[in-house]
Amino acid sequence: MPSETKTHRILRFILFLSGSYPRTKEECITFLEIKSSAFYCYCNLLKDTGFDLRQKEGKYHIDYREKENHILSDLLHFTEEEVWLLSCCIDTLEEKPGCAVKLKQKLVSFLNQDKAIEAYIQKEKPAIVQVLQKAQHEKKQILLMNYSSGNSQTIKNRMVEPFEFKEDFNLLWAFDTGLKKNRQFKICRIEDVSATPFPWENERLHRSLPVDIFRNTGELDKQIEFRLNLRAKNLLTEEYPLSAKYIKQISPNQFIFKAYVAKYEGPGRFVLGIAEDIQLIEGEGFRQFLQIKMDDYQHFFSRSGNAGVESTNFERN
Repeated sequence: MPSETKTHRILRFILFLSGSYPRTKEECITFLEIKSSAFYCYCNLLKDTGFDLRQKEGKYHIDYREKENHILSDLLHFTEEEVWLLSCCIDTLEEKPGCAVKLKQKLVSFLNQDKAIEAYIQKEKPAIVQVLQKAQHEKKQILLMNYSSGNSQTIKNRMVEPFEFKEDFNLLWAFDTGLKKNRQFKICRIEDVSATPFPWENERLHRSLPVDIFRNTGELDKQIEFRLNLRAKNLLTEEYPLSAKYIKQISPNQFIFKAYVAKYEGPGRFVLGIAEDIQLIEGEGFRQFLQIKMDDYQHFFSRSGNAGVESTNFERN
């Protein structure tokens, strides 16, 4: 996987500044992993290519003058992982500058077609998404009927304020008025929706959270680090392409992976699946998480063994 390029950083920068709330210069520098002096170069580049970059009280965002226009992440349905892969593909055309320039021009041209997303939704997505999108644009609360939650293990109605779609309109960020916090809802778990006349009451609290390289949502505040052999490195980058940015080769068959994640579940499943090819280096919280999982596995086999004996005795009786 090629190292991160300027093309990739620009695409990520557009996504970052098109989110649901403005970003500080420090947040942008950290996100892009660039020097402070380079920040204004990237800002000027966005302005030169037609983006309306705004700054207020030290915070930056891309302003879309017409409310019907959609941000890059919604219009092209790009996740950060897809942006990474796309930018790598574009950069393979560098030896043929004409092709690369034309491709980028076509992407820019497509971005200006504000009706493209409407046609896409009407053709490919169910009525639920259309109603949710209407509520988002009109800043109205909406009732999610019989939402099936994997976290709480419940099925019940949720009154929410929808403000951002993710992952090809399969995920919705909304403020849950009952829980008084922002939550991510999967469209496939919504049985139906019911529009309401009630306006948003909590817009200042609306905020989506980042998604880590293992596709888990939350604050990226958990550091993990482990050593991989070539087999593990290949599996990791194939399953999670964004992980390539955080892998450093230390020998022909040895690599170091180090990154911040939102949850331990994603990397935990990967590490436990090929534990013989991985050596933990850093992250006491991650180590403890894995230990708890291994203890659970022991209890699982113990229970399964007893259940098998009981089942056999039952059948004999």
